[in-house]
Amino acid sequence: MYKLMNSSFSIGNLQLVNRVVMPAMGVNLSAKGGGVSDDIIAFYETRARGGVGLIISEVTRVTDGAGAGEPNQLAARGLNDVPDLQRLADAVHKYNTKLFIQLQHPGMMGSEAVTGEKPVAPSVAAGQEDALHELSTHECDALVQAFITGALTAQMAGADGVELHGAHGYLINNFLSPATNRRSDKYGGSFENRMRFVSEIIKGIKKVCGARFPVSVRINAEEEMPGIPCGIDLEEAQKIALELERAGADVINVSCFSIGCIEPGTYEQGWKKHMAAAIKAVVKIPVIAVCNIKEPEAGEQLLNEGVCDLVGVGRGHMADPEWCNKSFGGRENEIRLCIGCLGCFGEISKLLRVKCAVNPLTGREREYAHPIKDGGGRTVAVIGGGPAGIEAALALKERGYAPVIFDERTRLGGSLNIADKGYGKTLITKYVDSLTTQVNRAGIEVRLGEKIEADGIRALNPCGVFLACGAVPFKPPVPGIDGCNVCTAEDVLIGKIKPEGAVAVIGSGMTGLETAEMLAEEGNALTMVEMLDSVGTGIYPTVVHDVMSRITPHNPQVLTGHRLERITPDKIILTRLTDGETVEVNTDWVVLAMGVRPRRDTADEFRKIFGGVIAVGDANRCGRILEATEDARGKAFVFNPK
Repeated sequence: MYKLMNSSFSIGNLQLVNRVVMPAMGVNLSAKGGGVSDDIIAFYETRARGGVGLIISEVTRVTDGAGAGEPNQLAARGLNDVPDLQRLADAVHKYNTKLFIQLQHPGMMGSEAVTGEKPVAPSVAAGQEDALHELSTHECDALVQAFITGALTAQMAGADGVELHGAHGYLINNFLSPATNRRSDKYGGSFENRMRFVSEIIKGIKKVCGARFPVSVRINAEEEMPGIPCGIDLEEAQKIALELERAGADVINVSCFSIGCIEPGTYEQGWKKHMAAAIKAVVKIPVIAVCNIKEPEAGEQLLNEGVCDLVGVGRGHMADPEWCNKSFGGRENEIRLCIGCLGCFGEISKLLRVKCAVNPLTGREREYAHPIKDGGGRTVAVIGGGPAGIEAALALKERGYAPVIFDERTRLGGSLNIADKGYGKTLITKYVDSLTTQVNRAGIEVRLGEKIEADGIRALNPCGVFLACGAVPFKPPVPGIDGCNVCTAEDVLIGKIKPEGAVAVIGSGMTGLETAEMLAEEGNALTMVEMLDSVGTGIYPTVVHDVMSRITPHNPQVLTGHRLERITPDKIILTRLTDGETVEVNTDWVVLAMGVRPRRDTADEFRKIFGGVIAVGDANRCGRILEATEDARGKAFVFNPK
């Protein structure tokens, strides 16, 4: 399967078993101070075991202080870091996977809150003096040497190569981009001078590590971030790539610096392939394309089209470390596809360890490595076939129990079968399909389309009951809430009700945003009401920006900081929280998207009969897919029937 992706490939003299690369992704799992922890070893070893050809490590700092990008990141500062990095290299090499250490300095993207020092930059514009430190020529020279020392450290540890992070607003990118480099010394001004910092690093690495030691450089093909005018465009990126090749780089990893460099699930797979193709057109060295690849078909297509030489699959490996083994073994329908929710980035941005909505083992590989297999074939009833119920059942099956999933719906997936109705949500549908495949392959009994009654469950004589029956939409106790002009977002998304005219959506969580988008696209006059100060609070900003970019052209009325007080047949009455003033909005329909509440009545009924019922997911505490699967996996892992 997927002959091109599964074919061997060489970067210089380095032979890879296939053309799939897991590019660098921050995971915040390293030991404090830059050491290699057992957790980060387990994270990378699990992906190597999954069959990927090349792993590029997370951002690895080459200096401390302002050079630290995250609280818990790898480090390659010198001899003291060699033994730790050797542990990582040895773990990855057991599976014939190659390892590059990505060397990085955050530059302007650093955080004084994390490091205690001002971020550094090639240039500091007027008004930035208190926030940034402008590097002297001597300091630039020292940082060039720090990168070279980092590469030598990686080589001594047994890494197969290094990657220089020259993208995403980090230090090397700061020197390359005309938007952030306005120096007048040898490191700035002309194109040649802006290239000097990274060129000297590459030449220095080749001098101390040898010409055959591979060096990759990650670059921006385009820069379109707000507040960064006159950055790198595709033509400039081609010139940069050519100069990197002349300096001795062995491979170019093509990315971008825009909202789309961390794309949500609505973006098409391969959407930025034109960037990699443009770079490949001008260089002779290999090109890695990171193009939002979720499925193996999309990666194979990039290679068939000649877009790149190597396919970067990042978050796909967060979601399923067996991505390659399943792809190449004819089991692609079992892949837990990344759904693009950006929960992983959300956790890292809060300085927490990495998590994944569809794979609760991500970041906790060591913790969950050895489940106690004491089920003995005993039956466990799982009430609800959504993501929490399925995750619990899979974990229980691994432990030797015989879970039986009950759901009144005729399809597994629970509320995901509503969540997949929004714009660009086909990945949710495919996620449900993969969960169904995993349940079937595990041999888990499923009973669908039947009314769930406690007496029927009791007839199984289960040793335990997992309650994963989800939640119900929340309806606040305000006058008019039960009017015939009021419905829930769920009613709209599944097509049960089709509001027309002036429609007010109350609440702007993910469900509210997706419902508002659907209503706007259908030509309704839209009002969005939110009690908090901004829409989409708690959702990763890129996701909110993505949805709002499609809603805003329809000119919605957005009322943040407003509380719903009353509904009449032709209007809603709100309170503006800043001053307590009453606001009236004429409306034909009111759509409630104010969150959900656990099914307390169902839980109470089962607890009366079975006692120690274990509630998971929304039946326990309402949240995202991430919280539901994490809760279910954890409780099933430690389940101990009395």
